Amino acid sequence: MQAESKANAASQPAGPTVSHRRFGMPGALATALVLAAIIVIADQVTKAAITARYGPCGSTAFTPVLGTHAGFSYVCNTGTAFSRFQDTPLVWLPVLVAVGAVAWLWMRSLSTPHLLQQIAFGLILGGAVGNVIDRARLGYVVDFVDLRLTQTLRWYVFNVADASIFFGVVLLALAFWRAETARGTSTA
Repeated sequence: MQAESKANAASQPAGPTVSHRRFGMPGALATALVLAAIIVIADQVTKAAITARYGPCGSTAFTPVLGTHAGFSYVCNTGTAFSRFQDTPLVWLPVLVAVGAVAWLWMRSLSTPHLLQQIAFGLILGGAVGNVIDRARLGYVVDFVDLRLTQTLRWYVFNVADASIFFGVVLLALAFWRAETARGTSTA
């Protein structure tokens, strides 16, 4: 009898992977909200340090940190992602649409929460709140991380909140793709 139960246990999958691990709604909410709070704190602390170093709406001059490819350039971004909708009240429209879409997806995910999804939502929520704090308090978002291959071939200047939103969206897409793949294999 014991040998049979050991054989059955060995044939069972080892358990859910991290991205498919389910947990209850209180754990899901706590995971996303604690991560969001950590992101907001990290974002606001780094922005305060840059502002203290360079002054309000400080220097757009490049300060190298890792050679000529990564450093700081302090930018006061009055627009949305990639500096779109600058200096217009329309800046709030894409922000509100994005926040509404993410909130809707997050509420839907809480019925069967997965760890990877909640980490993604925590990153997105923390990044969004960090940037909204800047926009409401200062009228612009403090951006300072400057990545470049050459002087002319460079990425947009960003901050901790922007990076969190980016990685959160990537993780969310991965989580939804894995959930769809798992759903497809279980029905086949």
